[in-house]
Parts: sequence; structure tokens; C-alpha cells
Amino acid sequence: MFRIVVINPKGGCGKTTLSVNLAAHFSRQGKITTLMDLDPQGSSVFWAHARPESAAEIQLVDAHNCSARVTRSWAIQPPRNTEVLIVDTPARPDLHTIQPLLNQASVILVPLLPTEMDLHAADNFLVQMTHCLASRQKIGVVANRIRANSPGFNKLQDFLAQRKVHLAGSLRDTQNYTNATAQGLGIQEMKGKSCKRDISDFSALAQWCEQQIACQEPTPQAISPSQYVALTNIA
Repeated sequence: MFRIVVINPKGGCGKTTLSVNLAAHFSRQGKITTLMDLDPQGSSVFWAHARPESAAEIQLVDAHNCSARVTRSWAIQPPRNTEVLIVDTPARPDLHTIQPLLNQASVILVPLLPTEMDLHAADNFLVQMTHCLASRQKIGVVANRIRANSPGFNKLQDFLAQRKVHLAGSLRDTQNYTNATAQGLGIQEMKGKSCKRDISDFSALAQWCEQQIACQEPTPQAISPSQYVALTNIA
């Protein structure tokens, strides 16, 4: 199983938008894809339930609506047939609680806005991540809501170069993602000329993830006793 964890302690940076679009991408590629929502707001769950029947199937783990009889560790177990797991984390996550997910991640994506406050928050967070992980090679930043050649984007690129963190991809400031999400779709499932550039940008990001995954050995999934998990199949 390949695991992609989307994380940033700052709210409003685009974690859910990135997560649902990745889930849509891999499901369209024919992978058995599971989207895990760890955010109490349940935005990924809302998106998944809005997904049309004609869209590629995505399995959903709603970790915040599980039975009281199930521990937190059991609630975040993906179904065993999962080939690609996308984890949407909440703002200000408890790194100790999600440490196992970070350790098992094939790729960790950090969506980041090109503002002074976001860069400052990301700086502290990346230091924490360096202490938590054995290697920073699987960390990639996604520059979100970017305007090409803007001072903010240039500063973000300098910020990443100084800290030797990969720029996994750049997504421009556009309403196309909002329109896609409202329909339960990923940007690559949208039609029309206005989405062509965004589809190209997101495809480049997805390709970066696939390249990182291809360089790593698959992580064996732990075999667990049969137990109730908050799992819904979304067609």
C-alpha cells in the first residue's frame, strides 16, 4: 500500500482540496483508493458523498464518526484491499497521535500559501517534522493559490531552497478547484478549456508523487483482527 499524508498545522492552506483531488486522480488511474478524513470538520467526507455515481469509486474512512466501541487506532485502519491511501489531516494535528501514519507514509505533502505568516508557520513545522521523521526526502511542499512570477511565489521558492525541501508542485489561484469540489469531482474530471491549465498543473504534481512512490519499496500493511471500522464505499 502506498500512503500519501497531506498535512500542515495552519488552517485554510488547501489540505482538503489537495487530498480529494489526489483521491480522484488515483481512482481514475484504476487504483483501489481510500480517502481517510481525520478532520473533525469532515470536509473530505462531504466531498465524497457529493461524488456522482458515474465517477470512479473511492473508499472512505470517516475517522470521526466511528463506533464508541472502537479505539482511535482501530478507527484509522484502512480497508485491506487499499492500494493508495490519501490522509487528510486537521489543522494543528497532534503529531504524537498521527506519528504512525507519518512513519508509514510514502509521501508527505505540505500545502503552503505564499504569505509571510504561512512561511513562518511552515518553518517551525518543518523543523518538527525533521525531528519526527528518519528522512525528509519524502516531504514535498505544494505551493497553493500561486500567481506566477509574483514576489510571494519567488520568496516561497527561496524559502524551500534554503531548507532543502522539494517543491512537489504549484497550483494557481483559481475558482476551478472550488467548482470541482462542489460537484464531488477532482480537477482532472472537469471539462472545458478553462480547466486545461489547472489539469496540467495537477497532473504534474500527481506525477511527482508517483515518481517518489516508484522509488520506494511498498510498505507491508499490518494484518489486524477483524474489527469495525468507520468505512463507507463511495461510488
